[in-house]
Amino acid sequence: MQKVSCNVEELHEMADTLWYVRLKPEQVVDFNPGQYLLVVMADDDKRPFSIANKPLENGEVELHIGASPDNTYALQVLRRMQEQGKIDIQLAAGKAYLRDSRHPVILMAGGTGFAYTRSILQQMLADGLHKPVFIYWGVRQEEHLYAHEELNAWAAEHKELTYVPVVQNGSELWQGKTGLLHDAIMEDFPSLNGYDIYVAGRFEMAGVAREAFKEKGVDPERLFGDAYEFI
Repeated sequence: MQKVSCNVEELHEMADTLWYVRLKPEQVVDFNPGQYLLVVMADDDKRPFSIANKPLENGEVELHIGASPDNTYALQVLRRMQEQGKIDIQLAAGKAYLRDSRHPVILMAGGTGFAYTRSILQQMLADGLHKPVFIYWGVRQEEHLYAHEELNAWAAEHKELTYVPVVQNGSELWQGKTGLLHDAIMEDFPSLNGYDIYVAGRFEMAGVAREAFKEKGVDPERLFGDAYEFI
C-alpha cells in the first residue's frame, strides 16, 4: 500500500462524539469508492478508518470518526491530528469497494459506517444514477444523523435514490423508522435477490444482517462488507 503524509486541513465535531476530518495528502493518492485507509500511529500500530468521499481531483480525503470518551483508539488519532497538524496514512485497503453492476443497490450503514456508504454514493451520483439505490442509515439517537440534510437533498434531486434513516431509540418527536437497521430493510423488501448490498458498521451488526438477509434470498456474491473478511 501507498504511505503518504497528510496535512490536517479541517477537523471539527459534527455531533456529540462524532468528528469530521479533511486531509490533504502531500502526493497523489489512489483508492476505489468504499475502500479505507490506515492511520499510521507506529510501525506496528495502524488504525483503519473508512474514506468518506469519492476520489477527488485535489486528492483530499475525508474521514468521519466516532470518538467517545471511552474510545481511546480513536481519540488518540484525533489528538495527534490536533497537536501536530499532520498524520501519516497508508491506503488503499478493503475489498468491499463499489462494483460495476446493473443491479439495484442497497447501502446499509450503522453509525459512522455511513462514511463508507457515502463514498460509494458520491461516486454513483457523479456517474449518474440509472438504477434504484436505497440508503439505510441507522443510529442510536436522531442527533447522530449528522448528514441528514445532505441525504435528504440528494434524494430530492435524484428520483432513483431513496433515503431511509432508522433511529434505534427515537425520541417522541422522531417520526421515522425505529428499531434495528437490518429489521427495517427486512420489512421493506419482500426479497433481496438481485440486489447489490453494501454493509458497514459494527461487526456484530454485519454478522446479524448477513444471517437475516439469507432468509430474503440474498446472493452471497452480491453482499459486500469489509467485516465479512473477518467474521
